[in-house]
Amino acid sequence: MAFAHPFFLLWALLLSLPAGAGSVFNPAVKEAYTETISLRIGEGRRLLARELQENPSNAVALLVANQQDFLTWAVQQNPTTYTGILARQEKRLQQLSSLKERSAWVGYSIAEVKLQIGLSKLLYGSKLAAAWDIRQAYLQYAENARRYPQFLPNRKTLGALQVLIGSVPESYRVFLNIIGMQGDIKTGMANLHAASSQTNPFQEEAQLLHALLSHLVNPDTDENSAESLYLLSKANPDNLLFQFVAIHILKKTKKSDLALQVYQRRPVGQQYIAFPYLHHMAGDLYLYKGDFERSVKLYQLFLSQHKGLHYLKASHFKLYLAYWLNQEHNKAEQHYRKISELGQTDMEEDAYAARFVKDQEAPNRYLMLARLQSDGGYYKEALTVINRMPQASSLTEKAEYLYRKARIYHGMDNLLQAKRFYEQAIEASRNTSLYYAPYSALQLGYICLEQGQREIAKAWFDRALSYKGHEYKNSIDSKAKLALQAL
Repeated sequence: MAFAHPFFLLWALLLSLPAGAGSVFNPAVKEAYTETISLRIGEGRRLLARELQENPSNAVALLVANQQDFLTWAVQQNPTTYTGILARQEKRLQQLSSLKERSAWVGYSIAEVKLQIGLSKLLYGSKLAAAWDIRQAYLQYAENARRYPQFLPNRKTLGALQVLIGSVPESYRVFLNIIGMQGDIKTGMANLHAASSQTNPFQEEAQLLHALLSHLVNPDTDENSAESLYLLSKANPDNLLFQFVAIHILKKTKKSDLALQVYQRRPVGQQYIAFPYLHHMAGDLYLYKGDFERSVKLYQLFLSQHKGLHYLKASHFKLYLAYWLNQEHNKAEQHYRKISELGQTDMEEDAYAARFVKDQEAPNRYLMLARLQSDGGYYKEALTVINRMPQASSLTEKAEYLYRKARIYHGMDNLLQAKRFYEQAIEASRNTSLYYAPYSALQLGYICLEQGQREIAKAWFDRALSYKGHEYKNSIDSKAKLALQAL
């Protein structure tokens, strides 16, 4: 399952501890946490230093310190800092594990740090080691939930893991169940709802995570998720993390102009850690809009600041598109060559860029413009462009033409036309590995579900799962599986 930027899957949502326990979420820790979650990491470290000096056994303070390292790594993914960050995280886990105190806070903090270590390894590419740490974290959450069933932070993170594990295809989920990691979307969402709806000092972060996973589980909630996160970002204008998540969801729900507003009003200054991926996202938004010069500047800004290996192929692919669509073919060719030279293919965007070069197929200008405009939510413009397209010259072009038209009509809420073109795209893609057929089946499932045709929707989701060998197999299968779980 792919995500535009994976780090947002984890935030600690902390609550006050019953009197008498050694680990407390006191005002000093609360202030440090507020700075940390806003991505003002330097100030967060400064505020936390005194608490750690005076009470080095405060599990909550150790957890917030770990979040500072985890968020820095997850946002920036600078390989030169990874070894040091991982060593500090593992040292904190040892400190927490050696505490004599037995409380909800200590158990929860151990689980959170284990999960943050696992996610750090996953982002670095150490998948097997990450899987072991995530399993250990899951078992710790489950035990802590058994001991302290009303402890809301635990329900938040355990719920998130239950939803994510529940979305894994059945063949893999059997293996996860064997090793003690059981997922259930309904139970997970109930746990998340409890953490986000009941008053606590970090209820907003719980609401943010609930909205993100609601968007993942059921695309029909896109409007609600986008609106709630947009309002949350407006209510917390100095929280850069909230602005990122709002941009992410608004972009995913094709509200490009609103997403650009959030990007343009984001907090800036040296007190915030550098967040290059924001510029990559904004570059996409301007590319959708057809403002190629601004998109180029933002992709170049991202490349100048980003120290990691993810999104390099994607950025050069999009620079190629921006120059190519702007009739600057020499510059386009320069970035085309760099796609195969730089970066990795762990992220879906990067993998798509690599396949584009491997296939060596010149894009159709009409289809590419219509695709970008549709991705940005500019449906009328996209329909105008695609209606001007000459007759398709190949089976692939014909299938894509039908699929793009279906997506455009779907975005315009013309469901009758959307269904017609999705079905034609499926037929045109018969006996090929093109992703237009499985994606069309998935979208037909969503439409039928929206119209109350549950059995027909189920048939379409099952059909989406049946396609083999296409380039979006993992992504489409995950979405279809989530929809079936929701049914």
